[in-house]
Amino acid sequence: MLRSQQTHSAARRDVLNWGGASLAASLWLQSLPAQASKLPPVFDRAWESIGGGPADLFFPEDFMGMWEVSSTLTKVETPLGPEYIVDPQSVQRALDQDLNREQHYPAAFRRNKGGKVIIDRAFNTAKLISMYNPDAGSMDRISWNPDDPNLLKIFLPGGSNVLARVVRRSEDRKGADRLDTSEFFQQIFEKPDSPEPRVKASQCFTKYKWRSEASSQGGPAIVATQVVSDYLTAYDGEGLSIRAQNRPVTIYTYKMAFRRIKDGQGLSI
Repeated sequence: MLRSQQTHSAARRDVLNWGGASLAASLWLQSLPAQASKLPPVFDRAWESIGGGPADLFFPEDFMGMWEVSSTLTKVETPLGPEYIVDPQSVQRALDQDLNREQHYPAAFRRNKGGKVIIDRAFNTAKLISMYNPDAGSMDRISWNPDDPNLLKIFLPGGSNVLARVVRRSEDRKGADRLDTSEFFQQIFEKPDSPEPRVKASQCFTKYKWRSEASSQGGPAIVATQVVSDYLTAYDGEGLSIRAQNRPVTIYTYKMAFRRIKDGQGLSI
C-alpha cells in the first residue's frame, strides 16, 4: 500500500483514507476492528472472516529492502463533476503542480514479527512528508506498529494531527510476477483551531508487476500503476454524499517504478 501525507499540498493525494458515501456506510466501516496483526493468528483469521480482509498486505521476498521510487501523476479525473468536489483547490494544485511531473523518493519494505514482507508505512510516510515539509518528516512524528499495521498517527508541526486507519483491504496474486492490492482508509485531520475534525475517505488500488533484478539490467525491477479514489462522507454533507451513491468524486492515477538502493538492507525487527 502505498501515497504523501501532508495535509494540504502533497503530490500523493491523501492516500491514507477510507471508502464510504452515506452516513450508514460511514458508521459501518468505522465499526470494523483494526487490531489484526498484533494478535495471535487465530485473531487475524477472525478479523478476515468479518470482512476486513488480510491482516496486512504481504509481498514477495524480492520486495524486501530499500528502493528508489519514480512516480508520475498521469491522470486527474472528477467523474461526477465540480459540484461534488469539496476541496477544489487541492484538485487544481494537482493539475497545476503535479500532473505529468516525475517525483523521486525512497521507499522501504520490511518484515513483521511473523517474518512476512510488508510495507514500512512509517518510513515511507516520513519520506513522502519530508518532500514537502522537511520539519514534519521525521520518524519521531509518526506512530505506527508493524504488528498492528492498520493504525498510523502523524503529529504535524503546530499541533495538527492526522489519524489514518485501514478499514478494509484485499490482495490478489495474478501470477508469479503480478499482484493487485486494495485498501480503504479513513483519515481524520485534527487542528487545534478547528472544533470539528475533518474526515476523508479513499481507496488505494495498486497493480504491481516485477522481474528479477538480474533481468532488469539497470531498469526498474518493479513497476506499478496506482489509483487513488476519493469518496464523500457524511462529514461532507449527508445529502451530497447520498447523491454520490458511493462513487468516487476524484480519481488520481500514478505510474511508478522501483529501483533497488544497493546499500539498503531493509528494516527487520
